[in-house]
Amino acid sequence: MSQANLYAFGRLAWNSQISDQTVLQEWCQLSFANPDVQASVSKIMGTSNQVYADYTAPLGIGFMVQSQTHYGPGPDDYEFDRWGTYHFADRNGVGVDRTIATGTGYAGLYSPQNAAMYESLSTCPDEFLLFFHHVPYNHLLHDGKTVIQHIYDTHFAGYAAVQDYITLWETCAGKLSEEDYQNILDRLTAQLQNAREWRDQINTFFYRFSGIPDAHGRKIYA
Repeated sequence: MSQANLYAFGRLAWNSQISDQTVLQEWCQLSFANPDVQASVSKIMGTSNQVYADYTAPLGIGFMVQSQTHYGPGPDDYEFDRWGTYHFADRNGVGVDRTIATGTGYAGLYSPQNAAMYESLSTCPDEFLLFFHHVPYNHLLHDGKTVIQHIYDTHFAGYAAVQDYITLWETCAGKLSEEDYQNILDRLTAQLQNAREWRDQINTFFYRFSGIPDAHGRKIYA
């Protein structure tokens, strides 16, 4: 990841119009000789940002990490800290009201067109909803799903996606050096453990506040 980010920085400094997919494909081809490995790495890295967000930061909720390390789930670590509040979760709802009308006014710092979009629940993109609004757990997103169900679904999906990463990576065995193969496998295995911790702790955190069970009956620790 660090190598890829450094490569991307250099390419974008040279040509700011190049697409992220082009940069990713270039890096994969320069880093791995085998086309199957290139394809697997490209698929993992091309989706990794969204997968990470799925099991850590639903709907733009913010910084729910452990305060001392910034690593691993800590949904209340910063909530009562001098540095700020990130989710305002209680039994009634979740999210930070940053609107001009009733909140901090932060939405007004954007251009007028964007400010108006973020200000309104009807036009605010779901991916930023909880960054700009405090809503009930049963608030319906634009796709018709409730906020609480979205939180459950994305955390289960994020964990499952990391499982798929490991399955995909295991198909690369023997197609690159054993050292490189094992290094990445070890990191993906660690990520799976991290994703499990995020899934279980965050789902339990919001279940205990909301009292609303998962519609699909999956395991949430009460």
